[in-house]
Amino acid sequence: MKKYLICFLMIVLIQVVTIYAGPGRDTGGGGPVSLEFWSSLTGARVNTFDDQVAQFNAREQNASVNVIHQGGYNIVRQRMAAAANARALPQLVIVDYIDVAGWAQMGLLYPVSNILPRELVNDYYPSMLIDLYYEGDLYAIPYNRSTQAMFVNNDLLREAGLSGPARTWQQFESDARTLRQRLGTDYYYGYAFFHQFLFDAISLSWNAAISSPDGRILLNSPEQIAMMEYFQRLHQERLLLMQPVLVGGFQEQHGAFLDGRVASVFQTTSFLPVADDMLDSDWSMEYMPAGPAGNAITIGGGNIALTSGVNNNELDAARRFLEHMSSPDLVAQFFIQTGNIPVRQSVMQRNDIQSILRANPSARVMMDQLQFGRPVPSLTKNLGDVFNRVNDIISLIILEGRDARTVLNEYTRQFQLEFDELIANGEFIF
Repeated sequence: MKKYLICFLMIVLIQVVTIYAGPGRDTGGGGPVSLEFWSSLTGARVNTFDDQVAQFNAREQNASVNVIHQGGYNIVRQRMAAAANARALPQLVIVDYIDVAGWAQMGLLYPVSNILPRELVNDYYPSMLIDLYYEGDLYAIPYNRSTQAMFVNNDLLREAGLSGPARTWQQFESDARTLRQRLGTDYYYGYAFFHQFLFDAISLSWNAAISSPDGRILLNSPEQIAMMEYFQRLHQERLLLMQPVLVGGFQEQHGAFLDGRVASVFQTTSFLPVADDMLDSDWSMEYMPAGPAGNAITIGGGNIALTSGVNNNELDAARRFLEHMSSPDLVAQFFIQTGNIPVRQSVMQRNDIQSILRANPSARVMMDQLQFGRPVPSLTKNLGDVFNRVNDIISLIILEGRDARTVLNEYTRQFQLEFDELIANGEFIF
């Protein structure tokens, strides 16, 4: 049902592609400008975000930003579809990294590269921008970004006589066998759980491309089959634990890690503040293990975009707001208070940031890993229900023990039919 709902919403968005062709409407007034901003933020990040918007409103005499928190990315997607159909887009929106190029292709976003200073654009981490371009124009600026990482219980590693976390997938298997041999059947090196966001990075490190930019599904490649058989084998040999829970919060997904029976889990770096509060062991955040293609990550999370509902009189205020939210003080504040990645390179030279990095090696790992950033696969950008369907693949192969080649062949067939239809209809996001 969810698949068809998302497809319907995408059709609605495509139908209104000609409604907004960028700033061209003019309200004819020169008075105060009010910008409506739809936020997808939830949890503790809302407080920091609201404070930063309030600073802009307090400073500005002729402009204000009115924030409406929508409650998550999926709700924003649904309401953007409805607003586009009603010709009532907000001027600003926080958009998920996988949606930027598609929304730009549909004509729902305005290119921020048209109004932002080049020196500011050049100061964002390039690996954070790779998924925010469409046909050469930048359509959003990074804000609450995160990437993949491996969280490790160092106490358990030491108890097993291991000197540190696995740096490669080959070492990951070797260490899993060592830990099992030395600690017994009640302990596991890691979880065979990784949802779609983690799947993207792991696949890229195995040189398993998932899909090509021009629309070929590569899920049944020898590399992808080998990767899935690797995790299936480790799970079947009881070297990795996998609970039949692929959704929910960290406690539902990784309870055995919290109990001290699992030495490592894959998670997003946005888990850092939660780890500080929840973990009692000597823990650390480490690189994702390297595979045949080396280290690899993608960089997820939210980005601030202008919609094509913004008019000419609102552009200057919108530019000032984007520059405000990208100011070094606010970028540093968001990192310090939320744990999300600082989005500007120059901010890393600040004394307060350097002090945090010296005191927190995990934060340093998060920043150093940006050098391995890769573009998001075209499968992730083009299929709205990819999260659930990739979770199904993981569950079928690892948890249920289905033949990896058979499962991947079937999903390759299904996904390719959908890609071919998108390409034929001119709806594929290249």
